[in-house]
Amino acid sequence: MKPALLFAALLLASCKPASSPAVSVGDAWARATVPGQMGSAAYFTIRNGGGADKLLSVTSPAADASLHSSSIDNGVMRMRPLPALEIPANGAVELKPGGTHVMLMGLKQPLQAGTTLELDLKFEKSGERRVNAEVRPASAGAAM
Repeated sequence: MKPALLFAALLLASCKPASSPAVSVGDAWARATVPGQMGSAAYFTIRNGGGADKLLSVTSPAADASLHSSSIDNGVMRMRPLPALEIPANGAVELKPGGTHVMLMGLKQPLQAGTTLELDLKFEKSGERRVNAEVRPASAGAAM
C-alpha cells in the first residue's frame, strides 16, 4: 500500500464517529393567564448526554408557539424570534423567564394554574418529543 493511502486509512480509523444526541426535556412549565390575556410563555430545560442537536420548532394545540430570546439593551427589554436553538453536546439549555422561552400567542382558552399545556418539540436529530408543561400561577418567575 502506498504511504499516502496507508496514512489516510490510519487517519480515518482513528476518527471517532460523532455521537448521537441523548436529549431529555424536563422542568416544563407555563405561566397562567389573567382575564383578557391572549398570550403567555413556556419554559423548560433540555439536557443532552450525547452529540450536538438543534431544537427546530415548538408547537402547541393551545396556541401559536415560537422560540424567542429576551435581552436588555440600554435598559429596554427586547424579544426576538429564534429560528432554532442549538443544543450543545453533553450540555444543557435552560429556557427561563427573562431569557430564551417559548412565546404562546393567540391562546384558544385561558391557561389556568394547576392544569397542563401540551408542547410538541421538533429536534433536528432527535425527532419529535411531546412535553406536558405544568401551568403555574401568573406570578411565577420574574419576567416573561
